[in-house]
Amino acid sequence: MALLEVRDVTLRFGGVQALDGVDFDVEAGAVTGLIGPNGAGKTTLFNVITGLQPPDSGTVAFDGRDITGVRPHKRARLGMARTFQRLETFGTLTVRENVLVAAEMRRSWSRDGSSPKDVTDEIIELVGLGAVQGERVDSLPTGTSRLVEVARALAARPRLLLLDEPSAGLNEVETSELGELLTRLAATGLGVLLVEHDMRFVMGACTHIHVLDFGRVIAAGDPAAIQGDRAVRAAYLGGHDAELEAEITDADALADTKTLAEAVARDGVTGAHVRPSRVAPDGSAPAALELVDVQAGYGTIDVLFGVDLTLRKGEVHALLGPNGAGKTTTLRVASGQIRPNSGEVRFDGTPIGKAGPDALARQGLCLVPEGRGVFPNLTVTENLRMATYSGTSFKDVTERAFAQFPRLAERRKQLAGTLSGGEQQMLAMARALATDPAVLLLDELSMGLAPLIVEDLYDVVRRIAAQGLSIVVVEQFAHQVLGVADVASIMLSGKVQLTGKPEEVAGALEAAYLSGSIDS
Repeated sequence: MALLEVRDVTLRFGGVQALDGVDFDVEAGAVTGLIGPNGAGKTTLFNVITGLQPPDSGTVAFDGRDITGVRPHKRARLGMARTFQRLETFGTLTVRENVLVAAEMRRSWSRDGSSPKDVTDEIIELVGLGAVQGERVDSLPTGTSRLVEVARALAARPRLLLLDEPSAGLNEVETSELGELLTRLAATGLGVLLVEHDMRFVMGACTHIHVLDFGRVIAAGDPAAIQGDRAVRAAYLGGHDAELEAEITDADALADTKTLAEAVARDGVTGAHVRPSRVAPDGSAPAALELVDVQAGYGTIDVLFGVDLTLRKGEVHALLGPNGAGKTTTLRVASGQIRPNSGEVRFDGTPIGKAGPDALARQGLCLVPEGRGVFPNLTVTENLRMATYSGTSFKDVTERAFAQFPRLAERRKQLAGTLSGGEQQMLAMARALATDPAVLLLDELSMGLAPLIVEDLYDVVRRIAAQGLSIVVVEQFAHQVLGVADVASIMLSGKVQLTGKPEEVAGALEAAYLSGSIDS
């Protein structure tokens, strides 16, 4: 009997199917990986396992006991502990005090007579934090703070440790040390479930891996089997997989595909403000957007390490790479959401300085964010009205949006949160395009959408690009975007590692996505 058993777990958020009949096990004494593209449902599944999110159906069993209806704190007392994708340490406390808090809390409910001081000493030695145990956590490097969070979880004496993106912000040495720690912990009989984007880390640390895509487990096996699996390659890189596409029976997904095809056939993305193509045959067009030696991150977590990227006018630039490479952060820096710690961002040759995203949007630099960014409690029309803050009239916004995506006109009074995933993406794109931007930043158009819908979305992008709009596309489905792009780059570990023509970059993609390196 497995330590953790997840059976037929299903969960839906409005029009989005987050989990769809998920089945998998986690054994004691082993490190099990849970991987998948952005939006596959990994963190949602973690929340179901730990009780933060009840499923619509299905069961979760821990050590043979059905815990589907058990509250999170009681699951913790049964022997579950987790870390979070974002650091959740007590920054003003020392390393030792962080661990001691967990040890004392455990004593308050376990009544096993254990000494919190002794438990803290043991865990600090096990994790290797002795040299910094007197330091405040907010003064430590990201990698060390991650270890503090793991140590605090271990102080609860769990039987199952769930780690959500534990290598985020770690350098190669710190990542290697974390992998060695997890191997040692598993050897003591602890079960470890690891959600992670760093493929080199996953393949080295895990004995068994489950792959999630569109909320379903599409593959399971050892690292070698996962790297060679056809469905896994399709999930990470895009492309056709007839068997997988044949399984798509969701009525909303099929309707999305039909509607998008009709929109493209009706030439809905053309209109009164068509731009002539400005792509110079020799690639010498002036730069529309430049990032020069950009370093940036979130608080104490460094994400970008000297990013150089140039988008020329009239060009489509595909920015590719595995989860966690820094692609979304790059777009957030470019759009003014995050200020770089060093380096410079230039829009149409002028440094953006401290300009925020609202000012840049008015100047013609528009971002369609990861996860679509629609307002779920507002109607379609109310979402579109938000675009008028860029200075475009409401009449122009709605006319352009409904001409480009006729189905939105049919749904104008419907709450955005109840739309299907494809419809929500249409709304996000329509809202951005209605402002007639000069530079469009697209972040993961394909997230959570069926391959057939993704293909049609990129038909829309192709039409937009033909009008001369300058576009940066961050995408998981690499093969689809390479068919649209003029230039492509691969990011790994916060740096642009390779830039070239799409056909030149395509050969390095599989190694980048499934092993975390550029295959030379």
